[in-house]
Amino acid sequence: MCRGVEPEGGFMKAVAITANPEEKSLTNTVGRTFLEGFRESATSSERSTDFIWLDALDFRAEYTAADRAHYLGTAPVPADVAALQERIADTDVMALCFPIYWYTMPALMKSFFDRVLCSGFAFDPVTGAPLALVGKKVRVFMLTGSSEQWFKDSGIDTALQLQIREHTFRKYCGVEDVELVYVSGLTTLNDSATRTAVGKQLDHVREIGRAMASELTR
Repeated sequence: MCRGVEPEGGFMKAVAITANPEEKSLTNTVGRTFLEGFRESATSSERSTDFIWLDALDFRAEYTAADRAHYLGTAPVPADVAALQERIADTDVMALCFPIYWYTMPALMKSFFDRVLCSGFAFDPVTGAPLALVGKKVRVFMLTGSSEQWFKDSGIDTALQLQIREHTFRKYCGVEDVELVYVSGLTTLNDSATRTAVGKQLDHVREIGRAMASELTR
């Protein structure tokens, strides 16, 4: 089993996908914490979780000629893309976790959007109708040193909401239940106040996982 993969067995599935080159990053902790919450709210026979750390996989960050050929209908889906599509196709809940770099997602997560959520999988190449992700629930956890309020006051939040929530997931992927969640005000300090503040946000992430599992069992 390659690093970054932690599958479980069951029929109710949640997947966390992270992009951060540091294995012990807070980004990865957020993804794992979300899945912990999901598992805590369901019996072992009911749940399945999969942790996908993109940096640990043989997944290319660049949009390649093979991707373009697939888009044009002249070649199959690239192997690294097909492997990830298979892992998310049967999920009920998908969490995307990444730090904000220059007011948007890092390159590897953007490549996940560009290459995995592609024509023929996320939406029909002819009609544009949503396909594989219809009816799923998505949470996007964005880690940042600035406050959530700063993002809203600056207009960056509006841009992220339009790009990720409204157009990518709702319009093209047919995902109605999608929310962007900030894990904000982060610093490199390791004092007690910082640890407490981060701990509270992780508790919130865990609770989101629990709540989403509970919604699926109603």
